[in-house]
Amino acid sequence: MTHSLSIGTDSGRALLLDFQATLETKPEKAIKLEKDALAQIETITVDNARLVSNLHANLGGLYRMNGHPDLAREHMEKSISLLDQFNLLHINDSIPQIANYAMFLTEQQEPERGISELQKLSGIIKEYHSDECLDYAKVQETLATIYLMTANLSHAKTHFKKAFKIYEKIWADEPEMND
Repeated sequence: MTHSLSIGTDSGRALLLDFQATLETKPEKAIKLEKDALAQIETITVDNARLVSNLHANLGGLYRMNGHPDLAREHMEKSISLLDQFNLLHINDSIPQIANYAMFLTEQQEPERGISELQKLSGIIKEYHSDECLDYAKVQETLATIYLMTANLSHAKTHFKKAFKIYEKIWADEPEMND
């Protein structure tokens, strides 16, 4: 371990490495930086669970993009299980993480599992927030996309309609959109 890494908190060092990974153009180097970021945090607690979940999600995304589906699945599932374990599924971060996982499952010929994860998330958002918020619309749009990819057009249409109804309602309240 280099001297510079001994400065600051483990979460701070992890965030810095995560940030460096997002700027890195070489996939192998980005993956190494994300792994190093995860290695900074020895114990997962309530205070750092969200960060660790994000690091696993980022690493899973990198593995997905670089053709390592088994490692992608492992880290995406770890990311979501941490959100679940620490009761964070209703927070904003969970939406892209679960949406990406659902799309990954669809690529892996398991669209039913992806749809199931999104429907569960949909219920959680409805319970904690509402079924008229942007987060709910994003999940509906991702569901519609998966149904479209699997040629289930009637379901795709239903979920696109739900999403666009929410977008219309939200945009109608934006003054600059009404000129």
